[in-house]
Amino acid sequence: MGDDAVSARAGGRRIEDERIGRGTSADSDSGIIGQALAGAAGLYPAPPAVSAALLVAGAILGALGDVLLRAPGPPGLNLSLWIASVAVAALALHRRAALVLDHERAAWVLIGVAFAAGLAWRDAPPLKLLALACATLTFALATHRLAAAWVRRAGVVRYAGALALGALHAWTAAALAFVDAARSSRRVGTGRAAGWRTAAAIARGLVIAAPLVAVFGALFIAADAVFAELVANALRFDFQWIASHILVFSILAWLSTGYLRSFLTGTELPPLGVLSRDGAQSTFAPKRPALGITEVATALAALNLLFLLFVVVQFRYLFGGHALVQVTPGLTYADYARRGFFELVFAAVLVVPVLLAADWLLDRRLRRDALVFRALAGAQIGLVLAITASALQRLRLYHASYGLTESRFYAMVLLIWIGAMLFWLAATVLRGRREAFAFGTLSSGLATIALLFVINPDAVIARVNVARMASADATVRFDVAYATSLSADAVPVLIDALAALPPEVRCPIARRMLRRWPPDHDRPIRGWNWSAARASDVVREHEARLRSMLGPDQKCAAPGGG
Repeated sequence: MGDDAVSARAGGRRIEDERIGRGTSADSDSGIIGQALAGAAGLYPAPPAVSAALLVAGAILGALGDVLLRAPGPPGLNLSLWIASVAVAALALHRRAALVLDHERAAWVLIGVAFAAGLAWRDAPPLKLLALACATLTFALATHRLAAAWVRRAGVVRYAGALALGALHAWTAAALAFVDAARSSRRVGTGRAAGWRTAAAIARGLVIAAPLVAVFGALFIAADAVFAELVANALRFDFQWIASHILVFSILAWLSTGYLRSFLTGTELPPLGVLSRDGAQSTFAPKRPALGITEVATALAALNLLFLLFVVVQFRYLFGGHALVQVTPGLTYADYARRGFFELVFAAVLVVPVLLAADWLLDRRLRRDALVFRALAGAQIGLVLAITASALQRLRLYHASYGLTESRFYAMVLLIWIGAMLFWLAATVLRGRREAFAFGTLSSGLATIALLFVINPDAVIARVNVARMASADATVRFDVAYATSLSADAVPVLIDALAALPPEVRCPIARRMLRRWPPDHDRPIRGWNWSAARASDVVREHEARLRSMLGPDQKCAAPGGG
């Protein structure tokens, strides 16, 4: 089913829901806030058949999240399972509402679940953060419209808007679900209508009161010992423990309900209607601003001259490398790489929105104007690519002298991706195919992050630093503290490389491996992570060899021991 057909069905359902809303507004006892919520519910009408199931699903997901996410330690299998449960609930409610499921929407949801599974795969915090960000973005894209074909044709601003609206609906749409429940209660038989209204009012009151009672109760208990003892004796349970469960449950249930409702209704802003003088209503479509080639060419030419002057004047500084550091007094490798990186990466990042804005504003009625723009923009992309290559050279020199770290590894990945994005901008925007740029950038970004999970950055970092230490021209000692601070992803590489490391390095590595990943430590299944479990298994397998590297007092007496 295409976008137009799905939108027509949604529009028809929206009109019907608005008709029902107007028919029941007379017996509504809500005030200004209630009327505002009813109006918002009319803008994003949900199928009446799932109003009760929506609240039940939100409550179940809240309880499930409270059970899963209380595992000690960083998130792992627990958060992966909870995100997958949200996806299953969204698809199940969609089917219960008898709505036609767009296959591209389902694909984006499954992509989000796949990224969430990375939380239970790799142990590196940056990878977990990227996985969570990708899952959030893809879930937001899946909810924006009832048909997801728009993703392939949208721009960067549209993606950002979908993400912002998705977050807004997740935090607010649960309130609309209660409005749906109230409307549903009015549509039941007259003999039961009063009972449904009363039950709905009580439920709303309990939802409002629960977090307030928890917060104020905790404050009063902390403020007065007599009151705390009275509450403890009267209730015979740990009030703070109960309050924490209520708080976590309430937040997760609220967010789950909001997301599930937005998945059924979409988060796209409804078209803004205006009334003409004859009383007819039409859609408001603001006129897009436009600039002539003179303004655009002048701005781009000025930027090109600035970039060119920067490259020419500082050519030796940009590409001098090792020789420049050796002959420049007071210039260290750290200063050389850091200064170059932040100067040059910011320039590469900022030039993309500048070129996109110039392309959007340009009046293209004359073919000559488009050709002039392409020439100037292409020259700017070429200069930025040269600057990006310089930044990569600086980072290469830095980690060749000081070793590889997470920040340097991810910086190199970012620079390479920016370079690829600039090539893609030239191949799409400058050739009149602007609509393909954003989706290609989104796809390449998601693919890059997925590739990072396969590559395993922490293992690469450990492997590169070990090889650098084993080389004859290494000038810096092996950083034991940093190597053992890496995540569980690096543990198998470090243990396998112990034989190639100097004796003064083996002992502190072995001691820290045994302390951080003890063989007899039982980790909770809710926080299970494949890399962490593998690290413990590898340490257990090599426990005897690791302990043989320690002294009689289980300490490292050799220099470099920690």
